[in-house]
Amino acid sequence: MTALATLTDCTIDMSVPNVGIVPLSRFADIAGGAETLSAGIYMAVEGDAPGHVAFILPEVSACRLTDLLTGMPFGSACRMEELACSALMEVGNILVSSYLVAICELTGLRLLSSPPALAFDMTASILSCIASVFAAHEDVDRALTVVTQVDEIGGAISGYFIFIPEPGSLSVMLRALHMEG
Repeated sequence: MTALATLTDCTIDMSVPNVGIVPLSRFADIAGGAETLSAGIYMAVEGDAPGHVAFILPEVSACRLTDLLTGMPFGSACRMEELACSALMEVGNILVSSYLVAICELTGLRLLSSPPALAFDMTASILSCIASVFAAHEDVDRALTVVTQVDEIGGAISGYFIFIPEPGSLSVMLRALHMEG
C-alpha cells in the first residue's frame, strides 16, 4: 500500500487479508456485488504455485484513482479513455506485483506474473473470466482465495485483491506455510 500511497499522495489503509476456501459462484459477492460496474486488473501467475490474481475496483473508485494518478479534478476520468485505462493498468501492475512479492516472502515460493490485462464490466463478468479457468476441472467448484480490501482514508477509493491458486497449487502453498494436512 506504500506504493499506492506514494503514487496518489493519499493515506491508504489495507485490511488484514481474509483467506478462505470460497465457492467460485461467490467471487462477485466478495468484490462488491455481481452487478457492480468495476475495473479489474488481472494477471496470470506462473512459478511454484500457478494461479490468478486480480485487483477489482468499483467504478467510482477506478475513476477517483485515475483522477489522482493523472492530476485531474475528481470526475474527469469517468469515461475510461485510453489515458485512464493506461494509468489503471500501470498502477494495477505495480500493486499486483507488490502483492505477489509479499506472498512470495511469506511462503518462500517463486511466483511470476504475466503482463496485466484490464477489463471494465460488471464484477461478475470480470470474475467469471477467471473462474472459467477452473471449468476444465470437473471436481473443482471452490478455490482458495486471499481477499484484501484497500481503502483511501475518506472512502474515495476502495478495491479488492483476489489471489486464486490453480487446484494443484493449493497443496504447494499449504506446504510452504507449514499448514499441510
